Amino acid sequence: MAFATETPTATPFYGLGPGLITNLLPSQVVLKLKTVFARFGCPDEVVSDNGPQFSSEEFKEFSKDYDFQHMTSSPHHAQGNGHAERGVQSAKRILQQKDPLLALMSFRSTPSATTGVSPAELLMGRKIKTTLPTLEANLQPKWPDLDTVRERDAAEKKLQALHYNRRHGARPLPDLHPGDRVSTKLDHEKGWTTPAVVSGACDTPRSYLISTEKGTVLRRNRRHLRTGVGFQSETVAEPETVPLDPGMVSSPTRPPDQTLTRSGRVSRPVVKLDL
Repeated sequence: MAFATETPTATPFYGLGPGLITNLLPSQVVLKLKTVFARFGCPDEVVSDNGPQFSSEEFKEFSKDYDFQHMTSSPHHAQGNGHAERGVQSAKRILQQKDPLLALMSFRSTPSATTGVSPAELLMGRKIKTTLPTLEANLQPKWPDLDTVRERDAAEKKLQALHYNRRHGARPLPDLHPGDRVSTKLDHEKGWTTPAVVSGACDTPRSYLISTEKGTVLRRNRRHLRTGVGFQSETVAEPETVPLDPGMVSSPTRPPDQTLTRSGRVSRPVVKLDL
């Protein structure tokens, strides 16, 4: 999961702040998050997937008591929770090290390629002392220019989005409205075989609720929905069929000079240049 505040201070740090949760019961997840909030404060938003521990009534009460907005990504769309997915990759690399806690300290003290400063500087306003030798002057408290950090972060994300869209041919899709008829297909499915009707938009961007022909209500990302597929137009009339006289039906003929191959194609002579 990812955390967000009005400033970008908590986002990169909290990506690994909670640590590992071996027990995914709602009570244990809430207890772990309370430990994080007690140390760093309550965030404005918490973004997660739709796991049962996050959709439980206990977690809803927790978000209400601690005054933060809980946002969930679209089901079967891990890219919508990309910050947390990226944090999982970083955590796996850290856990593979000989000393994971030392690797975690190195991660928090290393400047980010996106913001230009380390997570520790964004959170505490100073560099932390590590096993690497450094001058005392480098450890003095000094807040980075947050306006510059925001501008650089926005520029880097815009550039990354530009490269991704160009490489994958991504383009903005038009918004959907209640009553629109669509077909849905997940990334691992082969065809747009499930017709549905849009019920409405969700709070998260590009996420919609749809109703299938069986009455099932699903939540899907915009990339998994396509309009005009799987439905026949109601204004198209059936073609009229006229019974034919058996005497009027003739078998197809071909010119006598044509030769058919075994597959049924017409064999034509080779045309050569008269040189």
